[in-house]
Amino acid sequence: MDDLLSYTLLTSGKHPYRPASTDIGRLVRASVAAWYPVFEEKEIQIEVDLPAEETFYWEVDPKWITRVLDNLFQNILRHAAEGKYAKIAVDAAKEQIIVTDRGPGMDNSSYERGAGIGLAASNYMLQKMKLKADFTSHENGTIVAIGRA
Repeated sequence: MDDLLSYTLLTSGKHPYRPASTDIGRLVRASVAAWYPVFEEKEIQIEVDLPAEETFYWEVDPKWITRVLDNLFQNILRHAAEGKYAKIAVDAAKEQIIVTDRGPGMDNSSYERGAGIGLAASNYMLQKMKLKADFTSHENGTIVAIGRA
């Protein structure tokens, strides 16, 4: 229900898009720090690959991109927790955020039973921010690479 409400509010303009020059390395670092205790509680090994000094900036709404990451992290907990692994990386050279899990893949998991509204909301936000998410999924996990559209 939360995903449906969020999607409805987004598409009706109730969560306005407020772009700002955003340090993506810093934003991802803050997001991972907020989620780290949740992954730890679920005994999911988390690997973080964030460049110490290199970063890049996107003209995006920081709240929206954080929500996209929240949706991806929630999906790991809901659909890929059995893989007990997540990797969150920022590739400054390619200007990408990469989220990886070792779950059963989107074709072999509870993704099939979900309504997909969280991903639809994420895709809507990404499109508005002129970004895209490329999904690679197989029986050994899923990789999501977020970059410029």
